[in-house]
Amino acid sequence: NVTTQSGGMTCSTTETLPYAEGLESGFGAWTNLSGDDLDWTRRTGSTPSSSTGPSSASEGSYYMYVEASSPNYPSKTTRIESPCFDLSGETAATFSFKYHMYGSNMGTLTLEATTDDNNWSSVWSLSGNQGNSWQSASVNMDSYAGGTVKLRFVGTTGSSYRGDMAVDDISFSAGGTTNVTLTLTFDN
Repeated sequence: NVTTQSGGMTCSTTETLPYAEGLESGFGAWTNLSGDDLDWTRRTGSTPSSSTGPSSASEGSYYMYVEASSPNYPSKTTRIESPCFDLSGETAATFSFKYHMYGSNMGTLTLEATTDDNNWSSVWSLSGNQGNSWQSASVNMDSYAGGTVKLRFVGTTGSSYRGDMAVDDISFSAGGTTNVTLTLTFDN
């Protein structure tokens, strides 16, 4: 049931907002791409290498991660692609996820977006050791509102096995982030 969007993007699955994926029963509608160096894998508990990776999932029991042990370094790349997201009825949208990037030889995690399957743009990227805890990312996707977008996580390993990176608790919601200024006037 493959559809082609305006702009030539091919969608095997199209999701509407709100969208959530916790990776509990597989990758959901996310697909490991061919032509890269290795695949994202699902795991529960700790990654097999010491001094890197998470010890458990951020949400639920499972997460997806890049195993950086030999022969998966240095600078090996893995890509996993999302379903298409229909933002045609939206004026603002936010893509959120948890990431874990712990290890002395951490590489780079990038989130890319496309509207035509050919031109991918980096919308979020982070490199290096971020500490031994799950962190949160919220990516403003307002520029893609009104159309259809596809995303992919690109992981690039560092210079040794201490570079396992992980992603969990993925969500895509309508609306953006709002900054609020609160002014308090004390009465006494």
